[in-house]
Amino acid sequence: MIRVFLTVITLCAGLAAGPALGAPPDANASAAAVQDLDFNANTGEFTLPTEPDGGWKAFADLLEKATPTVNTAIPLTASQVTDHIATLIDGKRAQEALKIIHERETARADAGTIGTDVQLQYQKGRALDALGEHAQAAALWQDMTENYPELPEPWNALAIEYARQGRLLMARNALNMALASDPAFAPALENLGHVQMALAQESFAKARAAQGGTPTAGSPAAAPATSQRTPQDTISPPGAAVPPAAR
Repeated sequence: MIRVFLTVITLCAGLAAGPALGAPPDANASAAAVQDLDFNANTGEFTLPTEPDGGWKAFADLLEKATPTVNTAIPLTASQVTDHIATLIDGKRAQEALKIIHERETARADAGTIGTDVQLQYQKGRALDALGEHAQAAALWQDMTENYPELPEPWNALAIEYARQGRLLMARNALNMALASDPAFAPALENLGHVQMALAQESFAKARAAQGGTPTAGSPAAAPATSQRTPQDTISPPGAAVPPAAR
């Protein structure tokens, strides 16, 4: 009787555990695995997801994350900017140079930069002169001679404008001021020679006119062809740069 009772209990326990024992042992794991698969609707197949690339793709992603979000280009120095402007003017691109000058002036004003960029101001005069704006160029160089009388370049440039206008005495005085600042300043020395030659020709012309056209003793009766040029033809143009750094 006891043996039959134990057999019945064992059979009941087996029936109660039947559904659980009949299920695959890894059913939960399989369901999770299916959820992780990539389903292709065109083929009706499940495929394993693409493993992350730990090689070049990962390196490229790293570089992308390291890319700066701001412009890290090194800006040009004031000297480099004016050198570029001088090159444009020398290359007959004065209008382009003047545009850069205006942009530079605006940027300095917006940044509240203190002081004057002397080289930029000088190049502006050269650009105006190249564009035929001689009155504006002369006014700018006049201002520079007042603010920076120790610089020979503005004096020399102003003398050129005076000579172009036929104001030779004023041109000579400006050149003398340039040489007072730098006695070895070659452009002023050369231009002074041209101006003095032109003044000498004027004196000889006045003397001939006063004597009825007869050449005076020691006057150049047959002057060289070069001496017949006007001052603006012989006088050297403003130099490409002014030495002092931006102030």
